[in-house]
Amino acid sequence: MTKPLVSIIVPTYNVERYVEDCIDSLLDQTYKNMEIIVLDDASTDATVYLLKQYLGKIKLIENKTNKGQGTLRNEGLKIALGKYIYFMDSDDWLEKEALEELVNQAGKTEAELVRFNGVAFYEGDQTLVNENNYDFSNILKHKQLYTGEEALIKNRQSFSPSPCLYLVKKTVIDAHNLVFPEGVLHEDEYFTTVLFANTIKMTYLDNDYYHRRYRIASTMTEHTKKHKLRSFDSYLNVFEALEKEHQKESYSDQQKQLIKRQLLSIYNALLISEVNPERKKQLKKFESITLKDKLFVQAARLKQHLKR
Repeated sequence: MTKPLVSIIVPTYNVERYVEDCIDSLLDQTYKNMEIIVLDDASTDATVYLLKQYLGKIKLIENKTNKGQGTLRNEGLKIALGKYIYFMDSDDWLEKEALEELVNQAGKTEAELVRFNGVAFYEGDQTLVNENNYDFSNILKHKQLYTGEEALIKNRQSFSPSPCLYLVKKTVIDAHNLVFPEGVLHEDEYFTTVLFANTIKMTYLDNDYYHRRYRIASTMTEHTKKHKLRSFDSYLNVFEALEKEHQKESYSDQQKQLIKRQLLSIYNALLISEVNPERKKQLKKFESITLKDKLFVQAARLKQHLKR
């Protein structure tokens, strides 16, 4: 029987030091029925030169202007032919048995979503970033299939926005016209929330397949004033998009609870953002945040502070 095609979507931008590790880890997969779609975001270093060495093994799309990761992922989705979609970040790498075991688990369970673990490490050093590992085994059970409301509850309790930590059926994305917000940071906060809210069957493998690199000047580690402001504005846009989702009458109570959990998480991130307090006055317009929600966020922040 023919194995299903997996489409791997990889946006790249100025990652000449890491992109070969990423692509090599994909080409080394024991699962071979895949297409690797690499979309470059107008890199100014040797990234494209290095990627051209893989032509024939990858599909390379070069953009002459900078569009942002959300746009590139959307472009990848438009041309992806696979039954399953996997999103990969270009400075990270994947264990070689990952896709084979994920596809096998998806086939056995008929799950729409297969989740798994990841570990983070510092640039140039395999020392693990202990506080930011992605291990969901305290909530999810290995090889367990979750359906209906239970899937919603478990996805809410173990939420992580990174699309690099799950394999997903393309039919789910297509059925709900799912796309990433474009021109903003934190676009995965929206995409993954709406995806999880519309997932009926989810399963989990308690394996550390994904290796996330923490590096200087990446989206995850940049702390300039300009970046903080852009991050704040991006979270505002993502919040507003999720708020519209939360208001849809078609969602069940459990679906709305999952979305509300992310609204509160983003609201808290906006509250503690290091930007001019005047900009935070925009938070008052959020209709979905009640007084009870504000008190809950404050209590959670106090509890977290006392743990330190």
